Amino acid sequence: MSGAHRAGYTVDIFANRRRIKRPDVPMILSLPGPILATLPYRKVVSQASRILENHFLESIQPGDIAYLWPAASLKVHRLLNERGIPVVLEGINTRMASARRILDAAYEDFGVEPIHGITDARIAEEEEKYHHSQAIFAPNRHVESALVGSPLENRILPSSYGVDTKKASPPRDYPTKEALTFMFCGYACVRKGMHFLLDAWQNIPGPHRLQIVGDVEPIIAERYATLLNSGRVELVGCVDDVHHYFARADAFVMPSLEEGGPQVTYEAAVHGLPIIASPMGASRLGDEDGTMLIVEPSDRDAFEDALDQVIRSAELRQALGSRARERVPYFDWDAVGARRAEQLQTTELLKF
Repeated sequence: MSGAHRAGYTVDIFANRRRIKRPDVPMILSLPGPILATLPYRKVVSQASRILENHFLESIQPGDIAYLWPAASLKVHRLLNERGIPVVLEGINTRMASARRILDAAYEDFGVEPIHGITDARIAEEEEKYHHSQAIFAPNRHVESALVGSPLENRILPSSYGVDTKKASPPRDYPTKEALTFMFCGYACVRKGMHFLLDAWQNIPGPHRLQIVGDVEPIIAERYATLLNSGRVELVGCVDDVHHYFARADAFVMPSLEEGGPQVTYEAAVHGLPIIASPMGASRLGDEDGTMLIVEPSDRDAFEDALDQVIRSAELRQALGSRARERVPYFDWDAVGARRAEQLQTTELLKF
């Protein structure tokens, strides 16, 4: 939204809290400031969200566009629809009905009960929100395809997420090395395809190391305890500054099974890392030729081959990393924000 604001569009943000410095875009907060944002989410922020929604409904006027993220209540969607205010949604993940099918199958294949929290009630609520909306931003093509058969099937605004390309990242060398560090960043869970990555990593030669930046799902930690404690995997945990770890890695792996638009893929590109990604984990950057190796993580042979290619060839690492870094400025947040704002101004979808 700051990118849209800097591009000259009129923007007001209603947020229940913030954990970063105040941006230059006009913002109304129900929890004003980073300190209050540390309060327990479920106890405080849910109530703050309801207070914020009242401010939002009082402020929005005919001629405005309501751009809503998933936490906005169904009540807000209904009231805006009754008032004739066009609503645009954000597809931060794929449609829940589609996501549940993907994740149910993944957990069944893994031999455990699903641990994703997508219920019939949540799916029904999302489908009704679609019914009360005029359009949706889809940050990757899989979000688009998941909307087939929904009320928003033909009301999609193709978009992406992005990255701050102004963050300093030093030039990268791609020397031949005896031991490479492959980085994963995020919650290391079944949804992110971590089990497929660890299955493939079993056969990767010992000198090379997998670095997991983020927490590990308990069932993954239990199932792969031997490998995770073998010294061949570094468990970093959650950190404030992921860029330190991107900078010291040699390659990035994102084998996700269900995604909206993983920002970590763009962040890896900013750092010039060669990327191996699933179709879901590739983001819009993966639509650009030569930016990464894209593999189905369930295809163990293909996954291991991609890892092996990156290990064996410094030339390939340089080609992939340089191409990704060359293309990532298109996904700078300012550019993304300006494009999104222009889409809202020019689309015919927002007419009732």
